[in-house]
Amino acid sequence: MLADLRPNAKALAELRELFGEATPAVRDAGVVRHAWCDEHRLCPARAIGDGDLCDIDGDLTLRRDLEHEHARMLVEHGLDHLDVAQIRSRDRIVTQTVGRSLFRRGFAGVAFGSNLDDGRCVALFEGRSRLLQTGTALTLTPDLPALIDVCDELGLRLER
Repeated sequence: MLADLRPNAKALAELRELFGEATPAVRDAGVVRHAWCDEHRLCPARAIGDGDLCDIDGDLTLRRDLEHEHARMLVEHGLDHLDVAQIRSRDRIVTQTVGRSLFRRGFAGVAFGSNLDDGRCVALFEGRSRLLQTGTALTLTPDLPALIDVCDELGLRLER
């Protein structure tokens, strides 16, 4: 969720071109506001569900089977193969079609690599799995070390 607060490169470039570096929109881009922190919590949890998680990045056989199953849809979208890049794409027709197929195959969710840093992400299928809280939820404050670390990694600034 914090990754979504990163400044948009196109907008930053256009603002800099029009107004220079000092414009407030450039200066304040990527600030994590108090209101955002008030609406979110950091909480340890684990996924439990009916069925296994599918590792879509690592299961080449499954991707090949899905490629055969959805060959027409892939061709209609100009894709030669169902590679990891397509699985992680923003092309919702592809990702939702694959997701429905995985749901029909009985998986509880899907694990895949992040487009941001290749870290492990998990999407849980509604009705098949849920998150079980395993510890205390933490309020997001500007002095919370985990929040500071993530903001530093993403180039975000915490509003003080």
